[in-house]
Amino acid sequence: MATGQLFIWSPTRAGWVSCPPDEITWLDRELLSDNKDLTLHRAPRCAGLRYVHHRWELFSRDTTYRVYLAPLSGRTIPAAEAVHGAAKHVLPVAPARYEALPVVLEAGAWLVSVGAWVLPLRLDAPASQLVDSAKPRTDKQPPTRDGKVRVSSLAAAAGQPGEAAAAHVRSYFERNALARMAMAYYYQEFIEGLPAPQPVPMMDVVIALNLSGEGAVSDYKKLLQGFIWKERGHARDLADFLLSNDLLTPADLDEARKVAADNERSGVCEMARQRLRYRPKGA
Repeated sequence: MATGQLFIWSPTRAGWVSCPPDEITWLDRELLSDNKDLTLHRAPRCAGLRYVHHRWELFSRDTTYRVYLAPLSGRTIPAAEAVHGAAKHVLPVAPARYEALPVVLEAGAWLVSVGAWVLPLRLDAPASQLVDSAKPRTDKQPPTRDGKVRVSSLAAAAGQPGEAAAAHVRSYFERNALARMAMAYYYQEFIEGLPAPQPVPMMDVVIALNLSGEGAVSDYKKLLQGFIWKERGHARDLADFLLSNDLLTPADLDEARKVAADNERSGVCEMARQRLRYRPKGA
């Protein structure tokens, strides 16, 4: 299969440089700032570009900065704030030992911003790759072409929740589609990669999907924390873990939104509102 050619702008060379498909191109302190910005990270704790599963991905292990990806228009490189405002994808700050859910690059010219730094990219992809990039993601994430294992495997080796915990959650979601859709609807801003994402109010999730009661979403969160960490108290880490291990995907969010829309049209949501509003005391 033909490999799409990815180019990155080199400030030191003042020209486009080809990214080799058999190794990771790290968007590290040296490349972005010529080692001037000490707040930027070095590899492998930064963002990067890699060729996996016949497509180019932008991923991030940066624990300090979000990574913004916006289309490049015009001949001048805008300031980072403009890139942030025009971003089509935003990779969240990566939790320790994990990486943010990667973004599959589409053909065209792009701007990637980390902190105050902006770097242009250009992907010249053959038609065959464009077809492949449209295929849905699989639950099993492929290894990088240079043989490096995923961060989740490293986390498991270090005693942190990794593949075993992810497999437990995946199995649960396969058996309980409503729980999976509820968490996708709850974390929809995280799945979409929006800046400063916030969870949807729990009551909105309960009404949209006609869940059993006000505490249903909270119960799902507690159950999942038990699967992953064997204890509660990791609510802030839950979204990162689910997204880092592809346990929640855009396809799950689409399914949840379709069910919510069907419930609204059929009157199920209105009945849920009435049920929750007028339920007897002690029920």
